[in-house]
Amino acid sequence: MSKFGSDGMTDRRAGPRTAMQTPAKVLCGAFAWDCVVRDQSDSGLRIQMLSSAIPPSSVQLVDLVSGYAHEVKVVWQKDREFGLKILRSHDLRGLAPASLQTAKRIWQASPRRASAS
Repeated sequence: MSKFGSDGMTDRRAGPRTAMQTPAKVLCGAFAWDCVVRDQSDSGLRIQMLSSAIPPSSVQLVDLVSGYAHEVKVVWQKDREFGLKILRSHDLRGLAPASLQTAKRIWQASPRRASAS
């Protein structure tokens, strides 16, 4: 991996990232915004919002394919792209605590979700 980002600036990532085009939702209270996960590492994600919404600094991100919800913190923004630090991840495919029920319902309603094995 290059030590320089695509814009020529120094790449400060802690680890390698996997490029992807995964549909997701950003959740905050009663609000849910569509986004696409552009790349992911063990500690963070880069997303592109599909609307002009600007999420608050701490939100949940639901990966509509894998069935994981991530508690994340926004660490940078450029236009509609956001860098998110993963604080904690939860598997929605089994039992989920009350705080994740909205995330679980959104994932279950998604036509793109992976079937649980």
